[in-house]
Amino acid sequence: MLRAGREWFVIDFEGEPSRPLSERRSAHSPVRDIAGMLRSFDYAARQRRPWRPEWARRCREAYCAGYAARAGWDPRKKHGLLRAYETDRAVYEVLYEARHRPDWLPVPMAAIERLAVRGD
Repeated sequence: MLRAGREWFVIDFEGEPSRPLSERRSAHSPVRDIAGMLRSFDYAARQRRPWRPEWARRCREAYCAGYAARAGWDPRKKHGLLRAYETDRAVYEVLYEARHRPDWLPVPMAAIERLAVRGD
């Protein structure tokens, strides 16, 4: 998400650049897309000084609640699947950040700890 003035734009639709294009184009569970969106809130929260993980948690909750209201089903009810996709994405991010942006490694590492230890 990118905010410009009073408008919001959804950006970054190319998927995970390290994955093959055929995999990025294939159909998959909407829960995977939701997990990807949830991961973006950690990155946005990390830009705030000081870092506010609570802000990211509230964003994740609001996004899931809004999704449930529009889609008619709550992604939080698929907690295990959502957590698995979010963990998969965070592990991918560790590899990506290690190769391209090592200073950003704390973002996915904190997510892996949150998902593995606290399970949320």
